[in-house]
Amino acid sequence: MKYNLKNSIFALVATSALLIGCSKENVPDTKNVAGSAKIPELKAAEVDPGDASAVYDGFLRAYLVRSGGQTYFTNSITDRRRVFMWGQGYVITGIEDFYDRTKRGDVKQLVTDLLNTFIANEITPDPNKNLAWDSWNDDLEWAIIALIRGYQITGNTAFRDAAVTNWNVVYNRGWDGTYGGGIWEDQNQIPNGGKNSLSNYPQIIAGYMIYNSTGNTDILNKCKLIYDWSRSHLFNTSTGRIYENWGPNGQNTNPDDNVYNNGLFVNAANGLYQIAKTAQYLSDAKLAATHTMNLFPILNQDKPANGEFGADQFVRGLALLASQNNLWGTYGPYLANQANAAWSSRRTDYNISWNKWTTPTTTGDVTSMETVSALSVQAVTPIGVSVSLNSGIYKIINRSTGQALDCKAGGTANNTQLIQNPYNGGNNQRWTLSYLGNFQYKLINVGSGRSIDVAAGSIGDGVNLILYDYSGATNQRFYLTSPASGYYSLIFVHSGKTVDLSGADNLSIIQWGYHAGTNQEWQFVAL
Repeated sequence: MKYNLKNSIFALVATSALLIGCSKENVPDTKNVAGSAKIPELKAAEVDPGDASAVYDGFLRAYLVRSGGQTYFTNSITDRRRVFMWGQGYVITGIEDFYDRTKRGDVKQLVTDLLNTFIANEITPDPNKNLAWDSWNDDLEWAIIALIRGYQITGNTAFRDAAVTNWNVVYNRGWDGTYGGGIWEDQNQIPNGGKNSLSNYPQIIAGYMIYNSTGNTDILNKCKLIYDWSRSHLFNTSTGRIYENWGPNGQNTNPDDNVYNNGLFVNAANGLYQIAKTAQYLSDAKLAATHTMNLFPILNQDKPANGEFGADQFVRGLALLASQNNLWGTYGPYLANQANAAWSSRRTDYNISWNKWTTPTTTGDVTSMETVSALSVQAVTPIGVSVSLNSGIYKIINRSTGQALDCKAGGTANNTQLIQNPYNGGNNQRWTLSYLGNFQYKLINVGSGRSIDVAAGSIGDGVNLILYDYSGATNQRFYLTSPASGYYSLIFVHSGKTVDLSGADNLSIIQWGYHAGTNQEWQFVAL
């Protein structure tokens, strides 16, 4: 088992799209200090750094093909044909989730190779260099999302340009005045078809990502129009329920209330809120999230139409809602339990799980589109867990060296660099840990009264940690996670990066992306 259901709750490890993590033991008791504050006891699963990698590696073994200059995913473990166009884009988004968690160079290269193959097979054959040969607008939208995220990861402008071109294809052909607006699902079923949740919300998601990448206000304004129509036709503003579609007979409620559509709505509403800061977007996202969490304590429902996919949309949308609005205290336990359930229901030959996380995954054939959800839930749920560690005074010892967190030359001034040294009991090596709420902490040096701080608030790897007057800024606040029994990693709120002992000089204390090294693990010894 990779999870421990003791007093634990997830902490944020990434700020936009998001992260994870092997076997944990209960943390040792720490000395109580008068007036100490403890994290509330919330039952949630510990996610281990190894779980995401295990699922990712197994997923590639099960479905990835590299052959003849082509890189793609297959339909299933036994059906080695390439997943059809939109499904290929859909599965690629799970790999992009894993990249956002790890920032690994090999994953970035895989995203590049997958999207280059995608363009060569799905876009280039069209003389107009677009995907208009497919009449289903939701198909195009999954390709667009994979492409624009690929641009954000790689900087390859071909991916961006293909995303923008095809977003406009969908809008120009799919939006009209029938039913007052909205995007048709299938251009070949007009006027008797429907304008669905699954053809409107992904267009918003793709559009807000394009805006974030290009500043294209025309696309952003059209996203707002789509949202307004969808909200008035496909969203219950009292309960948070998402309806399936609007067609000739009005609102269609069968099938609906599935995790796929609900997750798409949460993602779309929150994405617009991050840009426009219109309160209604955020309140809508929260309402839909709460409705879905109440409906599915553990996600066990595929999209009813074909039983292949869905859970990834909700966990991705919920993780973005949590990370971008500092709401891990609200949504962390739920995501933790989903990650635990997906891992517990996995088949161990590939460490992959279907979408029914309440029952063991079949040992028969399963599709890549179904099992990508288990990869996504591990990837978007943060590394480790916040743990019950009392506020108080500690010496903080690096696991790899046995030396203490210290201030250079015993300094007390602002901008004094943090280093490691053998512990000598000085106040420059004594630290006051205080719990701030929402699973966040601050750390104040006893000798100086100043806070641990990331220089200039940088989010980059290798930036020095310093002393600075405490202001409550996010580069002075962190989450505690426990990657190994008795040891902790400190994850900065502003960057999602961890307190690290530099390998360059084995002395300097810096921030660095989490990589499960013992130089990122610290023992807190109460004084």
